[in-house]
Amino acid sequence: MDLEYQNQNSSQTLREAIEEYHRYLTHIGRQILTDSPEDTDPIWLYHDATHAIFGQDTTIEGEAALDFWVFFGTTFSWKLLKKYQQLPEIKDLSRAVVSELGITFIPKLYWRNKRALGTVIRHTRRMKKKWPFELPSTLLDRRLNDLREEYGITVLTSEQKVPSRLTEFDYSIVSEIPQAELPVTYRS
Repeated sequence: MDLEYQNQNSSQTLREAIEEYHRYLTHIGRQILTDSPEDTDPIWLYHDATHAIFGQDTTIEGEAALDFWVFFGTTFSWKLLKKYQQLPEIKDLSRAVVSELGITFIPKLYWRNKRALGTVIRHTRRMKKKWPFELPSTLLDRRLNDLREEYGITVLTSEQKVPSRLTEFDYSIVSEIPQAELPVTYRS
């Protein structure tokens, strides 16, 4: 399923792209995780913004590609990544993945997706500058196509995202919410 923010030349603002990403999560029955108002590092906003700017979906393969975008194409800090790993939702997801798919799943996932992950690395090396993981609020109202041009971001095409084998994983283990019938903006 292609979403508008996954289009390289999307004219959505980053804020609109994040909203579309949230509608998509709701549409597929996933919980939208949000930061508390008093949190000085809105890590879920940072995370969701990376999905939008790099055009990634929420399949396990898309999350693996996003890992590589973040490591090689952003100004992430180890402190924030450690904080992210300590979030209860991420701990639950990690336990569920290991329980359902086994301890060796993550290395196998990266191996099966080496072509897409290699493309991500090549794309990050061609970027003009790294994306600010700690997102300045001034970027939220800028258009994706302008931001991607400024930072030299080239999102993966649908063909480049195809893994050697798709992983079936039931996210309801960690995201129990009812299926909502909200409209999602699709790219034709």
